[in-house]
Amino acid sequence: EMVTTIADCIIGTLERALASGVQFDGCGMWEDMCYSSGPLLSPKHFKQYLVPHYRRITDLLHKHGVDVVWLDCDGDISLLVPMWLDAGVNCMFPLEVGTWRADPIKYRREYGKDLLIMGGFDKHLLQGNKAQIEAEVQRLAPLVDEGGFIGFCDHRVPPDVPLENYLFYLSKVRDIWGHGVNLPPMQC
Repeated sequence: EMVTTIADCIIGTLERALASGVQFDGCGMWEDMCYSSGPLLSPKHFKQYLVPHYRRITDLLHKHGVDVVWLDCDGDISLLVPMWLDAGVNCMFPLEVGTWRADPIKYRREYGKDLLIMGGFDKHLLQGNKAQIEAEVQRLAPLVDEGGFIGFCDHRVPPDVPLENYLFYLSKVRDIWGHGVNLPPMQC
C-alpha cells in the first residue's frame, strides 16, 4: 500500500506539472536501498513490489519525451540494475567504485548504452598520487568518448583530499576527457 500511495502521489504531481506545460529534460530518483554487500531487500520482492510502480512512473515520463531517468543508489546495485532497466530507469549514479569495486567499463560491456552512467571515478584515488589519478582518468576515457557516461567522483569528494590532487584531477579530466576544451565560466 505504501509503495502504491507514493507512486500515485508522484504520478499525480507529474500529471499536474505536465498538464500545465512543464517539459522535463530528465527525471531523477533517490533509492538508497543497497549497502556494500547488495540490496536491503530481496530481488524477488523488489521485482514484485517496486518494479511495477517504477514502470508506471517511467511510462508517463517516456510518453512525454523524457528519455533519461536516473537513479541515485549507493552500495552494490548489481542485482537490481537489470530490473531498473526493465522498469524504464536507464541511468545509474554514483556507481561507487571505491566502496564495492563497481567498474563502469564492466557495466558498459554488460549492458551497452542501454545503461547510462554518472560517476564511476573512485574518489579515494584522489587521496593517492598523481600517477594513480591520471591512470584512472585515462582508463575511463573510452567511455567518455563513446557517450552515455558522465564521469566524475563516485560520490562526494572526501574532505581529506589534498587540494593539489583535486586540481590535478580536474586538469586531467579537462585535458583527457574534454580533449583540452577549456570553457570559460558561464555568465548569468
